Amino acid sequence: MPSAPPAAAARAPRFNGRAAGYSLSELVITISIMSVLAGVVILSMNSAYSAGQETLAMERVEMLNQGLHRWSAANNEMSFIRRDDSSADELKVLRDLQYRNPVEERAVIGAPFVPPEYNPESSSDSGAYRIRWNSRGYELLRPGQEGTGLLMVFDGSDFTEAFQFPENYQSSGR
Repeated sequence: MPSAPPAAAARAPRFNGRAAGYSLSELVITISIMSVLAGVVILSMNSAYSAGQETLAMERVEMLNQGLHRWSAANNEMSFIRRDDSSADELKVLRDLQYRNPVEERAVIGAPFVPPEYNPESSSDSGAYRIRWNSRGYELLRPGQEGTGLLMVFDGSDFTEAFQFPENYQSSGR
């Protein structure tokens, strides 16, 4: 039967008279290096987040302009004069793209051209992405640019219940 190890063997091994482990200066250096690396990663993630926001905003503009082209093919060319002081023209064009006549014989084939659940708010906040009507199509206003338009949000809260059109709604089409 093997004998139990002596008490000295159970202690931590010693190298040059020191116990094995890390010194305080080694820990400080390691933590400093990790914090520098974390800072670099956070900065790169922030730029990736900004690029992702711009991509989503451009896709939303593309969705609206594709709906506008389909609407124009089914109806006629759409043209509204742009007013910089309000977003009423952006909303009017958006509602026309979302409208489908409830009377099937009068409904335009392919309508609605934009999802009727898209209900953006208007904004003139120059720190946000906004979508503006330029009298021929939609364009993106990036942060830092002045102007009023449809506020671009990135959490999906602008897609809600479908917009309820009044019975006497008049689309700009035929």
